[in-house]
Amino acid sequence: MRRLGTGIGWRPEIADAVEHMPGLDWVEVMAENVCPGHLPASLLRLRERGVTVVPHGVSLGLGDADRPEEGRLTALAERATALGSPLVTEHIAFVRAGGPLTASPRLEAGHLLPVPRTRDALDVLCANVRIAQQALPVPLAVENIAALISWPGEELSEGQFLYELADRTGVRLLIDVANLHTNHVNRG
Repeated sequence: MRRLGTGIGWRPEIADAVEHMPGLDWVEVMAENVCPGHLPASLLRLRERGVTVVPHGVSLGLGDADRPEEGRLTALAERATALGSPLVTEHIAFVRAGGPLTASPRLEAGHLLPVPRTRDALDVLCANVRIAQQALPVPLAVENIAALISWPGEELSEGQFLYELADRTGVRLLIDVANLHTNHVNRG
């Protein structure tokens, strides 16, 4: 896979500024905020200019105890195809819990929550990443999140956790340096 170069997050509120940035090689767009059949004109102009557009998911829930929902995987795949993207990115997080296999109702967090850095949680994450990799038409890269808390009983450092995830699944890593710094400050 070719190097992407210099990129930035694209949002409708800053679309004009992003569109006129010199030296821009790629942008990430929140996957859940674009419709494959109605791509924003700004993204189309960026693509015409040769800027790569990468869908960046926030709701797949790769760290959820349940397997990724087929509909969410299909939607992410459709966005990657519509945008002509060389890869898809998603967060290492869980976003929902509960449901039919538990004694609690299904709960949407509405936020990216940290995956406990335990071997059991890593096993679940690896299984979910493999499912996503098989369902997507392009490679998957996963991003570390900024976490305000550490779960009790964590067995691995962030570096060990990310290394083992990549080693066991072959997934690419998108390291958000700001999130890494935040984790250092918040979690040590």
